[in-house]
Amino acid sequence: MDIKKILFRTSSIDVEKSLPDALIFCTREGKIQWVNDTAAEIFETSKMHLLTSNISDFIENAMNLITNAVILHKPVITKFAGREVYFDMTAKDIDEGYVLDFRDAVSPAMNNIAAEEEAIETVNREKNNFLLKLSNDLKSPIQSIVGFSQAMADGLGGSMTEQQEKYIRIINKNSTELMYFIGKLLELSQTETELKSPEVKAFDVTALTSTVVRFNEQLYKGKDVKINISQAENLKKVINSDEVILKTILQNILEVILKSIDIGEVNISITEPDESILASKNLQPMPYVMISLSCSSLLLSETDLEYMFDPYKIVDSLNRKNVLRAIVLASVKNLVKSLNGVVWVESQILKSTSFNVIVPA
Repeated sequence: MDIKKILFRTSSIDVEKSLPDALIFCTREGKIQWVNDTAAEIFETSKMHLLTSNISDFIENAMNLITNAVILHKPVITKFAGREVYFDMTAKDIDEGYVLDFRDAVSPAMNNIAAEEEAIETVNREKNNFLLKLSNDLKSPIQSIVGFSQAMADGLGGSMTEQQEKYIRIINKNSTELMYFIGKLLELSQTETELKSPEVKAFDVTALTSTVVRFNEQLYKGKDVKINISQAENLKKVINSDEVILKTILQNILEVILKSIDIGEVNISITEPDESILASKNLQPMPYVMISLSCSSLLLSETDLEYMFDPYKIVDSLNRKNVLRAIVLASVKNLVKSLNGVVWVESQILKSTSFNVIVPA
């Protein structure tokens, strides 16, 4: 493979400007195929060693960062594996793989900030790992309370007085709600700790949405709530994404809506976002699908919107009753991010509240 020919035929790479930087060419699997002398210098190793290695051996979370740099068309900050050293990396996607350009454009102050952020992330990761390891210890006792209280309410423990039956149903209701809360808290911990790489495959997004609505039937059964699903005529129903992750995203958003209303309509629209929306969300033009879930009977204040995806800030505010909603939506935000998408909420006074998700299609 003649890397120079590849570079020169790639018009968006300024070869004369790039070569003084650390330059690496790797395959789509990350196998390093070509390096310049500067790359060997900044990675403090020989060119021969680099050529027998994978880019992930030298850069933390390398392949995800490369993907982000290609999609965003702008530099991303990379951290060298095992070293507190940070570089700006740009990436160009070509037929044979990726051309990576590393430039030491990060100031010492930025290095310090990045190091502090890394330390915070480490603490959060350890905290979340701790919670996940204790998940059975947290859930098992509550599951027992839910199960036995339900059995007693059903009369399996013998007859009870009216007052005793009232108390046992309160115990069952509260323990069931606590079980749901802990489950969502652990789900947030999982999405903050480590998300698995999306398993992209083709599926019908409209059929998936209908499945999610049917699954939540118990949440609106008995309420005066109607759910409508519409799809743009020119939209391709079959998209390429992670079906399980998108299903979890829609499931969580629909739960948030249905647990907050007793009356009204929930309108779910599936469309292709126009360029103005993509530009406002800093998304590069490419095929996307946009799913909006709107409800006229769910009205939110500016304070609600401010803390919508941040449960840690709500705890210190006067808005604590919405902590569970923020926990669920924080998980949604992390899952959407794993699909390289965006999620946001819009609320119009006396009109409706809309939860919007855009993911690559």
